[in-house]
Amino acid sequence: MKIDAIKEILKKRNLKATSNRLNLLMKMQNNGSAMSYSNIQNTMQPIDRVTLYRTIEKLKEKGIIHIAYQSNNDVYYAICGMDCSTDNHSHNHVHFKCLKCKTVTCEDLLNSLKISLPKHEIHNVAVNVNGLCEICR
Repeated sequence: MKIDAIKEILKKRNLKATSNRLNLLMKMQNNGSAMSYSNIQNTMQPIDRVTLYRTIEKLKEKGIIHIAYQSNNDVYYAICGMDCSTDNHSHNHVHFKCLKCKTVTCEDLLNSLKISLPKHEIHNVAVNVNGLCEICR
C-alpha cells in the first residue's frame, strides 16, 4: 500500500492525513504482520504516549486498524481490510501467533466458523491461535 492509498483510506473515513497517522500506517504496512503496541511505540519515537494512544484509538474507531492479539500485557494491532468501516469490523479470519518467532498474523479460514449461544446475541467473535508458523516449523 502506497502513501496515496493510505491518504485515500483516511479521507474516506473523514480523517485528516496527519503525519502521525501516515507514519503509523506506513510502519504497520511495511512490517507485514501485526505490530505490538510496544514495537509501535519504539518505532514511532519521538511521540508522546498520549498522542500515540489517541492516534491508535481513532484509527480503531474508524475501522482502519483492529486489535489482532492480546498477550502478556501487550496488544498487537493489524490493518483492517477494505470491508471494515466505522460501524462494523468485518474479520473472517483468525489471529495466529507463532510461539517461536512471536509474529502475529491474520490468517484466512478454510472453513467459516459459526458460533451461536442460546439466549445470546453475538456481535463479534475473535479467535486467537498459537503454534508454529510456516517458517519456524
